[in-house]
Amino acid sequence: MKILYRYLSINLIKYFFILVGFFSVVIVSSQLLHLPTILYHTGFFKFLQILVFVNLSFLKYQLFFGFFISALLVGYSLRENREIYAIYSAGISKNQILIPVMVLSVIFVIISLIVSLVVVPYANRERARFITVNVKKHVLDSLVERNFMRLSDDITIYVNRKNENEMEDIFIFNKKEGLTITAKKALFSDNRLTLENGFIQIPSEEGFNLLKFEKYRFVLDIKYIKRYEFEDMDNKTLITIIKQNQKEKNRAIGVMAERLFFGIPFLFTGILGFMLGLQFHKSRDALIGLVVLISILYLVLNTYSVKLIQKGTLHPAVYAGILVIYFGGLTYFFYRKR
Repeated sequence: MKILYRYLSINLIKYFFILVGFFSVVIVSSQLLHLPTILYHTGFFKFLQILVFVNLSFLKYQLFFGFFISALLVGYSLRENREIYAIYSAGISKNQILIPVMVLSVIFVIISLIVSLVVVPYANRERARFITVNVKKHVLDSLVERNFMRLSDDITIYVNRKNENEMEDIFIFNKKEGLTITAKKALFSDNRLTLENGFIQIPSEEGFNLLKFEKYRFVLDIKYIKRYEFEDMDNKTLITIIKQNQKEKNRAIGVMAERLFFGIPFLFTGILGFMLGLQFHKSRDALIGLVVLISILYLVLNTYSVKLIQKGTLHPAVYAGILVIYFGGLTYFFYRKR
């Protein structure tokens, strides 16, 4: 039995990693055209870093499709290679065969919750921050000493000397605010210019006021800013919104519900996929097509339910029940099928 369990577990994990690797290549390739052109000039390692963030942003559904299809392929392989008949002849029941699949299902439920609650929101926030920082950094890197440069429609900057992130004798004009800022030194870090030993000229009705500063942080108003979505907020922020912000409460509840209940399908998809491959006598392509159809219906159902929660017309517990009924019903049907 241990040999059989090890064989099934290894094959399922092997198919899973192959599929996730394939999905990663497809997803990253499809997203390359959506990256700002400037990122292609940031350097090899930084470019790889943004590709990692892009891939992690889609990790939830790579896990879902990868586990579902890999379980299908393991069941299909047992049937297609006639191994299942040898297993039944040895007195091993269908329920006993399912034990390693069920154990892996529990493991994937835990993994899916970690990915849904932590990894994907973090990756999306970091991707937005990374793109913004590097676009702005590239703009600053392109500054030429002793030349005026327009960073946007409102910001014009002049630098006397520049050495990587450090600058000397800075002049900044903010057309929108009517401010003129000068400083002896400046350091670029985390989307800001930290200015030292300078003056701010503020216009007034009588002329202008002059303020002296030792240190002043100036946020660069460069056109390209990649912001992360409400759905990518960290869990702590969402919980605070649920408790304190009535206007955005339902929206935050919808996001949290989607994250928390993402693990529910994994309780069933391993067994469902395995039984589909084992007992549904169709070609491999037809079975994969059926899995994709089941998954698409789930995605539509999931998206629609979350929207209803955000509108306050569906309770999260009902949403969880719908997922259990959908996947539980399908699993029971194909489990009982002869």
